Amino acid sequence: MRRNKNAPTPAEASEALVEQIRANVAFENSVVSVLAGAGLCGVLLLALNVGLLFAAGSISISTLLSALFASVVFTFLFFLIGFAAGAAIVTPLFLMLEKSRRRSGWPYGAAAIGVAAAALIAATAIPAARGPSLAAVIAVFSATVATSIIFARRMAPHWAAAEAEERKAAAPIGFRLH
Repeated sequence: MRRNKNAPTPAEASEALVEQIRANVAFENSVVSVLAGAGLCGVLLLALNVGLLFAAGSISISTLLSALFASVVFTFLFFLIGFAAGAAIVTPLFLMLEKSRRRSGWPYGAAAIGVAAAALIAATAIPAARGPSLAAVIAVFSATVATSIIFARRMAPHWAAAEAEERKAAAPIGFRLH
């Protein structure tokens, strides 16, 4: 039976499968981290807005509902933007960094802060909108930093396992005869 020269060897196919599984794990961990960050963003924004309402003495049912609605909208937008960034930025970044064996959380944190800044700049560019409030900016950046920390903590066991596997593969094979 003749083998196609362009077909991957079984070892190459196995390595590609492992790489795809690692990328899926990174994406799933990014989605979980974004979900936690979105919840934190909503709670923090609601707390800041309600605190500002109490400080201004303008608390009412309508202002509380408005603050609640704003926090729900920001939570939803934070999740949507984070999910899209996880698919478009985090997974390719993971694959690139994994090839160079760089496993730390700061590149993902920098990417997350960049995405948050771009989203807030885009929100201010909409002519009909007034732009995000200071409370929204604080909530978004705090939740973004928390999201990247959560992602790094969730990926730490996977990175440690990959490093242990690489050390094991690089170790010389020794035989003992008794």
